[in-house]
Amino acid sequence: MQIIIMTDIFGLTTDIDLLAVSLSTELTRVTVIDPYDGHKQTFINEQAAYDAFMTLCGHEQYISAVASAIALSEDEVVLLGFSAGASAAWKAIDRHSNPLIKHCIGFYPSQIRNHLDVIPCCPVTLVFPCEEKHFEVDNILSALASLKQVHCIKTSFYHGFMNSLSENYSLSAATFFTDKIRNKIKLDNIGILN
Repeated sequence: MQIIIMTDIFGLTTDIDLLAVSLSTELTRVTVIDPYDGHKQTFINEQAAYDAFMTLCGHEQYISAVASAIALSEDEVVLLGFSAGASAAWKAIDRHSNPLIKHCIGFYPSQIRNHLDVIPCCPVTLVFPCEEKHFEVDNILSALASLKQVHCIKTSFYHGFMNSLSENYSLSAATFFTDKIRNKIKLDNIGILN
């Protein structure tokens, strides 16, 4: 099995490195896709990270990078995305026909609001924050409720809670969800994160 991790706008971070190592096993290969082609970045704040993301990559280019990584996979694939990476994964699995894609897990995919017409090719678990600056989370949850393969979780945390570089980082939430992901993969039973 292959796990493809799609980072948020911060790109490669210590958190992503640790997550990749913790998910990698003898039978599971982990690949990390980031907006900066594998070059670590240092940002003074989230606005600087967003500006760099939009200048150096952007949403469409990130979607293409994720789609290319999926196309190159020869094993069963689980997609694990964060923010811009989760949104890119969502678009990349739209009406896709690759039977190797087994599950897509996305944390706080804010751009999903612009792509509610996506028809995912695999089961999807989306983990939303309690609120977003640019849209009502509950409206998106309602819009996604009709999609049979999509399971949504609304947390009590804020956008970025899995990333220690985010002002909304929550150690307890990051630990809880990382353990959930790791346990599901170890059991070779990727499913909803209930």
